[in-house]
Amino acid sequence: MAKIAEKSNGFIYLVSVTGVTGVRSGVESRVEGLVKSLKSVTDKPVAVGFGISKKEQAAEVVKWGADGVIVGSALVKALGEAASPEAGLEALEALAVELREGSNREGAKPKGSGGGFFARLMGKA
Repeated sequence: MAKIAEKSNGFIYLVSVTGVTGVRSGVESRVEGLVKSLKSVTDKPVAVGFGISKKEQAAEVVKWGADGVIVGSALVKALGEAASPEAGLEALEALAVELREGSNREGAKPKGSGGGFFARLMGKA
């Protein structure tokens, strides 16, 4: 883990499952140990991805110490399964807001305040 952290730039993308990406019912409990292990050897942000599709999953991962979550398949599914492009964008936005709420830490900046992990990552904070 230390070598991975040392060689990484920006942030560390922790893949939460072995296998293919996609929506899952829960986050594997072993991810907690992986997050803690990485956080013990680096001060770089750790973002967990693969299988994150619900507010509760995002909250759990952040509670374990991750700095953020990465979501792909669930957002594509929300967009693609909608009855119209407009409805798809509405579903995508609703899910993104839900996931953002789940990944907020207590004391995080309020909605619309800017800053935070992504602002630091992009050099805007």
